[in-house]
Amino acid sequence: MIQTGLHTSRIAKTFAISLVVAIVLAAGVFVWTLRLQEIHKWEKQTETFSVVLAENTSQQMDFAYTALGNIAERIQDRWSISAEYLSSKLGTYDFHQFLKEKVALFPAIEVISILDVNGNVISTSRNFPSPAYNLADRDYFQVQRDHPTQGIYLSNPVRSKTTGDWIFFLSHRLTGSDGEFIGVAIIGISPKFYTKFYEKLNVDGHVSISLLRDDFTYLARWPDTEAVMGTKHAAASIHHRSIDADDRKSLVITSDTSALEYGKPSITAIQYLEKYPLIVYFSVDENLYLSDWHAISLAVAIVTVAAIAAVIAAFRVLIQLFIQKESDMQVMTELKREADVINRNQTRLLQNLTEQQKALKESSDRLQAIFQNAADGIVMTDDTGIVEAINPAAVAIYGYSSEEVVGKANHLFSPDGKLDMLEIAINNDDFQQTRRLRIETERLRRDGSLFPAELSISEYSLAGKRKLITIVRDISERRKIDRMKNEFISTVSHELRTPLTAIRGALGLLVGGAAGSIPEKLQPLILMAHKNSESLTRLINDLLDIQKIEAGKMDFAFERLHLLSLLELAVQQNQSIAEGRGVRLEIDVDLTRIRPIEINVDQGRFQQVLANLISNACKYSPEGGVVRVIALVVSACSVRILVTDQGGGVPENFRDRIFKKFSQADSSDTRAKGGTGLGLAISKVIIQQMHGEIGFYNLPPEQGGGAHFYIDLPIVAASQSLISNLSPVL
Repeated sequence: MIQTGLHTSRIAKTFAISLVVAIVLAAGVFVWTLRLQEIHKWEKQTETFSVVLAENTSQQMDFAYTALGNIAERIQDRWSISAEYLSSKLGTYDFHQFLKEKVALFPAIEVISILDVNGNVISTSRNFPSPAYNLADRDYFQVQRDHPTQGIYLSNPVRSKTTGDWIFFLSHRLTGSDGEFIGVAIIGISPKFYTKFYEKLNVDGHVSISLLRDDFTYLARWPDTEAVMGTKHAAASIHHRSIDADDRKSLVITSDTSALEYGKPSITAIQYLEKYPLIVYFSVDENLYLSDWHAISLAVAIVTVAAIAAVIAAFRVLIQLFIQKESDMQVMTELKREADVINRNQTRLLQNLTEQQKALKESSDRLQAIFQNAADGIVMTDDTGIVEAINPAAVAIYGYSSEEVVGKANHLFSPDGKLDMLEIAINNDDFQQTRRLRIETERLRRDGSLFPAELSISEYSLAGKRKLITIVRDISERRKIDRMKNEFISTVSHELRTPLTAIRGALGLLVGGAAGSIPEKLQPLILMAHKNSESLTRLINDLLDIQKIEAGKMDFAFERLHLLSLLELAVQQNQSIAEGRGVRLEIDVDLTRIRPIEINVDQGRFQQVLANLISNACKYSPEGGVVRVIALVVSACSVRILVTDQGGGVPENFRDRIFKKFSQADSSDTRAKGGTGLGLAISKVIIQQMHGEIGFYNLPPEQGGGAHFYIDLPIVAASQSLISNLSPVL
């Protein structure tokens, strides 16, 4: 009986479902067909609107281009004798009135101006006399100046220097009687003219209209959004390839989602103007072109729902009887199944809980073992600086017992007037960003003695509360070793310097011929000894400089000196090094830019840096190569000195440590070049003391290759005026 009832119920359900599906499918096909018809209709209307807009825009451009051509033709017929003649004749009130009358004839034109060969405004329709504006930085001026055959040029939109509003320009080159460049005529067109016209076509905010340059730059737009002016229209550039491929002047895109201006699909028509480098982009969103379809679809949906409701009501009584019987059986089966599932889940939960407790205990035991047996002291504090735990190593360092410290403020470890660990962290910018800090400072023991300590402070969170963990290391022994090392280096360097000076002087006299001619067999040996004495002297000087840097005792005598003289002296002093390596040493500067430049440096230290860079470049250049010393003006207040070679460049794995002490590229070829690895470290400190920067970069082989080491130094104020009119090279 139960089986029969279930079977009958299934048949009734199947029939009802089939009937509902048929109704839904029929309604869906009808609605979809209607939608396609609406889209096709609006595609035609959108294309028609875009054609009208394109024709209107083309007519406006005809007026503007014709006006600009007439003005340029009139100027060149009457005043094209020279640039000076042009400037003298066009700055009159009569010519201002002529331009003003031209502007009044064309609503789209906002301003007409004439520029001289330097970009200065000679005459303008806005004001008389003309304002002292220079427009040499504008693209329309630069294009006409640098491209004699350009013709009329349509510019990028810019902010007007007079009104502050957006404007774009048509420019026309003015050519003298002998063909030379004598100025530029420009017509400024206001985007507001187009946006007001486009606004009339807007339908409750559902239409978007844009006027673009042929490189997809916004010139005007409705709705007016200043944020996009001068930027690229993403959708236009996406569809540009499709337009070119079909060799068409327009393209209609249906349900476009690649560049939604309102976050909705749209129908878009793109029109290219045949005569001008312009694009009209007309877009209608789906709320407009599917509005009728939505209304009809709603009515169809209501009818469909009513039909489905009627079918369901008709079968409900019959099905309910069969469902009730089947439901009773299912409830019993489901209750049994749920009981089984609950039993299995309880068993699994108990097992997981046991395993987690075991793992938690093991983890806690491991952390406690690490905490208790760590070689460094560990102090844990809360976010108010109260000590919560201290390990045996910290007890041994500070001399306090755990009971004396836990629950107390951590400032008992700080000497009078010094910050405690929490204050050190809070007042450190690096800690605020990374939540980690490593510093060296003095700490206080229980007996009142001070000791140098290295503190590693980290922040962690426990139960939603911020905590600090501080690892303390007594570095008294390290400081003692550093002092011994510095004293040893100082003693050895000074003790070596005295006899070495005598040896080098004696060898220099022999090489110079002071003792008469040297036997031919002895000459190579004496030259070798003299060369190595020079190398040993440089080594000792480097060691002493490093010691001075670490002690903060490197002195500087700053002078205001001509950069060109310093570079010439550096090349002269290092010429012998280059010749000894078979390398040509050259200076490469623009004398008109570099000659007036002065910098504030210590001459001896500056020459030391250049000697180090030049000698390194000579070492790593191939025989017959060229090492260049270059000077470039970076800005009105900064100059860059470059030392370039033609070697293999700085290896990738060495770049991060090239300016560190005792660093050399770890290869047999580089090690064979010699050196202590101190020169660049010393050079960096010297340049920083001179308020400059030092760095390097490699050029790829296709660009000449080699390493380029550079020094950026400030130009002294007195000489900035001499180069203020020079544009930066870099």
